[in-house]
Amino acid sequence: SDQQVEIVHLKTASRHLRGIAQFRKGGKADTGDKFARGFFANRGLETIRRAKQIEARLEHVMTDEHIDKPRDNWQMKLEFSPSGASGRDVLVMEHLSVGYGERVLLRDLTHTLRFGARAALVGANGAGKTTLLRTITGMIEPLGGSVRLGSQVHAGIMAQEQEDLNPALTPLETIQRQAVFSETAARTFLHQFLFSGDDVFLPVGSLSYGERARLSLACLVAQGCNFLMLDEPLNHLDIPSRARFEQALGQFEGTVLAVVHDRYFIEGFASEIWQLDGDRLIFRSLN
Repeated sequence: SDQQVEIVHLKTASRHLRGIAQFRKGGKADTGDKFARGFFANRGLETIRRAKQIEARLEHVMTDEHIDKPRDNWQMKLEFSPSGASGRDVLVMEHLSVGYGERVLLRDLTHTLRFGARAALVGANGAGKTTLLRTITGMIEPLGGSVRLGSQVHAGIMAQEQEDLNPALTPLETIQRQAVFSETAARTFLHQFLFSGDDVFLPVGSLSYGERARLSLACLVAQGCNFLMLDEPLNHLDIPSRARFEQALGQFEGTVLAVVHDRYFIEGFASEIWQLDGDRLIFRSLN
């Protein structure tokens, strides 16, 4: 792991500095020249000080950071209330109508999305899929009916082009701005989303579409979202990138509503289908 590599490097550096700080009889610090003795003795003290700093860092890595495990946010689960099944309601729509102004795109939607569901929202472009997601998150007011999130549900939406990512930051810096992580914890967390080694230090602007998609997903989970809404997350991704995105998404144990068109992704991902039919949605369980 990254932590084990750091420990090896720290131990090597400490031994090296301790070695060069030793003053054997007859060396430059062991001389009758007062200037030389003072100069090289001071250098030896500085080297020892650096060695002690490295040893202190080593002790921290092997104790505090070893104990301070990364938060298991990517495995977050809802803590349901004693009321039983009602606590498993993540999203409840009752006769919901959505759209802009006086234009209704979808109407009379009544459905309950349960915890752990993987819903695929499918249909033609411009039919109202993104509008529905924005209405669920509260970005757009419903035109009729009601929509509400269940108890302890924290929803997050992943935009199509990942425009919320700062291209000047690295994945490591991006994640550390989402939650309180040590560097070791942040790198371990990012590893769950297939960022390893020096990948975490690359500028976001240099990442591929697939890498940015995985980073956007990681940001939502780091924020504590347990209900993810993904707006065409497979856009611009080739087949290997899609497979890696699916692998990263598989680490998440909450609820997902995804706008997707890829039939193979739907077959491996979805537990239910939300199919657009004119201005209505047909809800179909695959279980």
